[in-house]
Amino acid sequence: MALENPRTSSTRARDKDPDSKIGVVLPIRLGANGYFKQSSTLLEQTKSNLKNLLLTVKGERVGQPEFGSDLFNILFEPFDDELSSKIDSSIRDAISAWLPHVLLKGIQIDADQNSNFLEVSLTFSIETDPNAMESLTLNLQQPGI
Repeated sequence: MALENPRTSSTRARDKDPDSKIGVVLPIRLGANGYFKQSSTLLEQTKSNLKNLLLTVKGERVGQPEFGSDLFNILFEPFDDELSSKIDSSIRDAISAWLPHVLLKGIQIDADQNSNFLEVSLTFSIETDPNAMESLTLNLQQPGI
């Protein structure tokens, strides 16, 4: 009989407990109890953490200048054939460094050069429950020329 991983089993038990809260959902807003909206599952909190990581510019966070991604720096670069690969690399590097428990399943990048608009959609899961999938879409605007 195989033993269950204690970290995985405790995470699943906590995720099923409706009274257990893991963190604050970003952007900060009122929750049902009048306090900040809180996440109830590790996957929900990971989505919030991932959004925070990718939308933070490296050097922006005091005390941790390497925290964040290069997405906004890439936005200042011209639209070219390399744009998608630069965005993909920036996302993968940030996740690898700061959220290694995230299992990235796919990245979809839609760029419209005429409107300077980028939409980046991620599909991911987490190590403790690789079958539970979540998605995150970031709408980014390139500065006008």
